[in-house]
Amino acid sequence: MKNKNKAFTLIELLVVIAIIAILTAIVMTNLFTAKSKSRDAKRVSDLAQINLALELFFDRCNRYPVVDSTTNMPKLSDGNGSEGCPSGITLETFISKIPTAPTPGSAYSYGVNNETKPLDYVLKAVLENNNNVLVDSPTADFSSTMEPDIDCSTPQYSYCLQPR
Repeated sequence: MKNKNKAFTLIELLVVIAIIAILTAIVMTNLFTAKSKSRDAKRVSDLAQINLALELFFDRCNRYPVVDSTTNMPKLSDGNGSEGCPSGITLETFISKIPTAPTPGSAYSYGVNNETKPLDYVLKAVLENNNNVLVDSPTADFSSTMEPDIDCSTPQYSYCLQPR
C-alpha cells in the first residue's frame, strides 16, 4: 500500500491566489467608478435643490438673490431685508442651507447678470465623470454676462443650470 498525500501543490495555490487578486482588482475598480458617479449624482441633485429655491424666491420677489462673495453662491439673507420682497422673505425661507460639494476642493458656482437686481443666473458644478447624458446643461461661456464669471463651455465635465 502506498501512502498518498492529499494536499495542494505550490503551483495550484499560486494559481488560486492570482485568480483572487485579479477578481479583487476588477471589483475595486468598479467600486471607485460607482463612488465617483454617486458624487456626481449628488452634485446634480444639489443644483436642482438650489435651482428650485431660487425659482421660489424669484416668484415672491421678482428677482434672484445676490452673490455671496465669500462662497460664490446665493446669499441666504441680505441682512437688511430683500429689496422688493415681502417682509421676512429671504432665500432662507425656501432653503435653510446651501448644499456643499461632496468632495473638498470642488465647489458650486453661482453667477448673476446684475449685482443690484439679478434677473438671470447660472449655477455650475464640476463633475468627475463625462456627463453626456445631461443634455439639458447649457454649453456657453457666460464670462461676459455673469458676475462672477461662469464658463460652461466644457460640457463633458461640468453641469450648468439656468432659469427656463
